[in-house]
Amino acid sequence: MKLLSGAEALRPLLDRAGLFIVTGVTKSGTTWLQRLLDSHPEVACGGESKLNVLLTQLAPAIREYNTALTKTNDKIYKEQAVYETLGKPQLLAAMQYFFLDRLAAVQRRAEAAGKTAALRWVGDKDPDYKRDLVSWRAILPDARIISTIRDGRDCYVSLWFHLYPDREPLAAENRADFIGRIKGHAATWRDTAAKFQKDAADHPGRHFSLRYENMLTDTGREMTALFDWLGCDVSDATIAEVVRRNSFQTLSGGREPGETDARSFLRKGIAGDWKNHFDEECDALYREVAGEALAAAGYEV
Repeated sequence: MKLLSGAEALRPLLDRAGLFIVTGVTKSGTTWLQRLLDSHPEVACGGESKLNVLLTQLAPAIREYNTALTKTNDKIYKEQAVYETLGKPQLLAAMQYFFLDRLAAVQRRAEAAGKTAALRWVGDKDPDYKRDLVSWRAILPDARIISTIRDGRDCYVSLWFHLYPDREPLAAENRADFIGRIKGHAATWRDTAAKFQKDAADHPGRHFSLRYENMLTDTGREMTALFDWLGCDVSDATIAEVVRRNSFQTLSGGREPGETDARSFLRKGIAGDWKNHFDEECDALYREVAGEALAAAGYEV
């Protein structure tokens, strides 16, 4: 029987290449990192598969299937029933299959770019992976995880302008909405930082974390460390080309970091912009929830 997915075509690649996922808090530089990774001749990184949508929906679907199957077995087949209910192993296997199916598209794009023969790593970037790292570790037991962290207050401001480019946060008509969401975001940022720390502790050598602020300060140094961790080429020429292709000026169409385009996905490209949009009340609310986590991560409070 012929399989109806491109996943099977990945076998030769998977025999010689490793898998990874990239994740982080929304607006913490994951898209930039994905592009940096994908620019290396030995790495292919897609984005974003949105497989977490399937993960959250597949479990309820399996429960419904099990309910229907059990009713039929109990009513008709009883001790002659052939089919058992589905469980976690089938859920994990199905999600692994979907992940590999998505990677088939990444492979095809890499092949079109002429880099398939050199590939050492292939993966996907999606901030949603952070929602259930434990499950993804079970789905991809040999994969590596690359995470990004950024001052949560900058993440919040960047996300606000991503959603509402024309709404100045502290303007009178926007202030209540802006302040009302601060604690929720701070809790998400705090909890995500804790997840990443636990995953790194539980899986030594298989989790690499990057600080967005350090990436801005010296992109070449940070990428050298990451690619060295992956066992990839870290020659000066390779790193310089990766950095050149993904500088803020290049990706934004010529703007310098700090030059704002509120409607661009690459709005400003700097660290510390939260200080321009938080007042004392905003900062106090964020620190009330995430102050200890911010300090532990090295961000001023």
